[in-house]
Amino acid sequence: MGNSCCSFKHNSVGAEDEDSSSPLLHGVLRVHVIEAKDLPDTDNSFFNISRGDLTDPYLELELGHTSLLKTSVIKNCLDPHWNEKFSVPVCHNAKFLVIKVRDREHIGANTVGHFKIPTEIIRTGDIITGWYDLIVGSDGETHGNVHIWIQYADIGQSKPEKFIYNSYFAPEFNNQVTLYQDADTPALKCFEGVSNPDGTQYIPTRCWKDIYKTINQAEKLIYMTGWSIFTSVQLLRGEEQVDDSSTIGELLKRKSKEGVRVLILTWNENEIFNGLMGTHDEDTVEYFQGTEVICSNVPREKESWLGLGGTFVSTCYTHHQKTIIADTAGEGGKRRLIAYIGGLDITDGRYDTPEFPLFKTLLTNHAGDFYSKCMPGAKMSIGPRQPWHDIHARVEGPAALDICQNFIDRWKKQSKSQEAYLVPLDDDFDLISPGPSTPEQGGPWVAQIFRSITSDSTEFSPSKTIHLHRKYGRYVDNSIENGYVSIIRNAEKFIYIENQYFLGSAFSWYRDRSTQSQHLIPIELAQKIVSKIKAGEEFKVYVCIPMYPEGDPSSDASQEILYWQYCTMESMYKKIAKALATQKKSTKLPTDYLNFYCLGKRESMEEVPSYLDPPPPNTPAERLRKTLRHPIYVHSKLMIADDDYIIVGSANINQRSLGGNRDTEICIGAFQPEHTVESGSTRGGVHTFRTALWSAHLGGFNKEILDPSTDTCLNYVRRVTENYNKVYNKDSPEHSDVHLLPYPIKILQNGKVKCRNYKSNFPDTTAPVLGRRSGYLPEKLTT
Repeated sequence: MGNSCCSFKHNSVGAEDEDSSSPLLHGVLRVHVIEAKDLPDTDNSFFNISRGDLTDPYLELELGHTSLLKTSVIKNCLDPHWNEKFSVPVCHNAKFLVIKVRDREHIGANTVGHFKIPTEIIRTGDIITGWYDLIVGSDGETHGNVHIWIQYADIGQSKPEKFIYNSYFAPEFNNQVTLYQDADTPALKCFEGVSNPDGTQYIPTRCWKDIYKTINQAEKLIYMTGWSIFTSVQLLRGEEQVDDSSTIGELLKRKSKEGVRVLILTWNENEIFNGLMGTHDEDTVEYFQGTEVICSNVPREKESWLGLGGTFVSTCYTHHQKTIIADTAGEGGKRRLIAYIGGLDITDGRYDTPEFPLFKTLLTNHAGDFYSKCMPGAKMSIGPRQPWHDIHARVEGPAALDICQNFIDRWKKQSKSQEAYLVPLDDDFDLISPGPSTPEQGGPWVAQIFRSITSDSTEFSPSKTIHLHRKYGRYVDNSIENGYVSIIRNAEKFIYIENQYFLGSAFSWYRDRSTQSQHLIPIELAQKIVSKIKAGEEFKVYVCIPMYPEGDPSSDASQEILYWQYCTMESMYKKIAKALATQKKSTKLPTDYLNFYCLGKRESMEEVPSYLDPPPPNTPAERLRKTLRHPIYVHSKLMIADDDYIIVGSANINQRSLGGNRDTEICIGAFQPEHTVESGSTRGGVHTFRTALWSAHLGGFNKEILDPSTDTCLNYVRRVTENYNKVYNKDSPEHSDVHLLPYPIKILQNGKVKCRNYKSNFPDTTAPVLGRRSGYLPEKLTT
């Protein structure tokens, strides 16, 4: 049954070390796992599934330190027929592709046998297919064969494309997309000079006010998903606040009494946490009991053998999508759909503006909505509050129907007994019209929905499963990672990222490579820069993240996340430094290409109201009353490439969000065909939004920020952020309209990451900047 490929025999079963001397596979690996024959029976473990019957085989394919795919498990079978196809993006240095047949057990798996194929052969792009002998012993003994088909397509063989066709939801044309920064954005001075695509002055968009209007005008349906939906939240603040009856809870109850179908999907936080996550899930369900509002509080479930994996999943993973879908007036008396999508939950602590006040709004706009997870013992009467930065979007047109379909499919799966409550999208609806547009918007948008979700949490259309990934045979939609990878690969000039977390591509780290965070985003960014260095071209990557994770930064969980982040940063910088070292005449540094930032707010004594209570002595509150500074929590999930493409959603840059089989997530990718690099003009809606966002971060508009791909822009950002860093860290408090800070690290010429200057801790904390491993937390929790 063997063929010439059986000569690829090696004694070691483990993955080969990855280093720059190993061949690089950067593209897409297509694999068809067909079948196996005459497998040895290894099912003799006490923990096996079938208790002494036959092997329960599945096939796993590894590249370097990464498990790329796992087929379904076929119980009690020595001649399994899988017939499963995979298409996997890769960006890995490795000498061999390792194929293993494994025997699934109650706990873990045993390796039945393996074989290897040199990546030098795979890189040719030729089809590699046939029967391969399985090596089952350390002496090279073989037993059984695997029939497999493999073909690799290098990144250079594909045409740059903004349409991701191999995805569950297809690109939709003729949409209208509105972009938001923060829950509310008044017309502040910092936006003066920011222009719309047609040259007119940019007028800031106001997210929660628009959501209020949309819900208030709904006549047919209001569908909401959230990690948390808190009924006491006021969408309108200050002079615009109607009264206490304008809370989201009272608003939804009023609309349901008017005959609008209100359906809510919230994440059912595991009772082990006992409310620790602060989702208000049980309170929300109780609030709507006895009303026309139907609230379904659903856990993140997983069907697994004996429930062992399911228990872990329901305890540690979440439903993290944040969407609102409602109907509004359309043409000819019909109703059309509006959908909101992004990072903002309608819950406590999320309301903020680009001013990010620490003290002055405690008893006004934030009365009853005090939130501080980073400072133990903080109170509304004392302060400071925790500032919150986020990004959101409104979608009108065919893509809004896709967001609605996501809700419908989730409801049918996890609220099956209440399926009849879904509103039929019949002839009363205009499902493709984006509604009226205004001249300054820059033309229609192409929009596409991406997700991280499994068949445990949603129904999949059988006609679309060809576009899904599989793990152990379970269907997985991991199109968010695929969307990010595709846009990074196609970027020409720069990328700007805001994200709550930034860790991954552990297979490329210089330490802890086996860490279970294998998604490609960091390595793809680094490889993009490396390719531009080799081509003698400029490319800039700007990444804005929180100063530290929400909560006590010295806690074991926060410190471990910071450590994974440090590993990620250093692996990227070392890769870039190594590429620069090959350019003999170059004077460039790694930070000429890649830079990390965070947000922080500093105020003056005049901004602290005299009526606030004095903080207790020798407490964090007393320390912050003296320093008058606080990190602004970056909760955004945003990527902008070349000012012509934007991704906004709920997914963090970690394995939890991008693996597809952990937290459930949803994002939108969008661009305007009239304003792309290819069209010759990128001054469209994405450019306007990014310019407004940077103007808020940098204290005002300056023409230097119009083109982030230039050294001129980078130097301007450096100058402003370095000056603000001095203000933020000086002993005496001082107000600043600038909020963007250089992340507190310094990068050596060889790419090594150190703490900035002599300070190893974050300001006002005892928490090390570079983090530390906990030694006991499960990596699946912190990655």
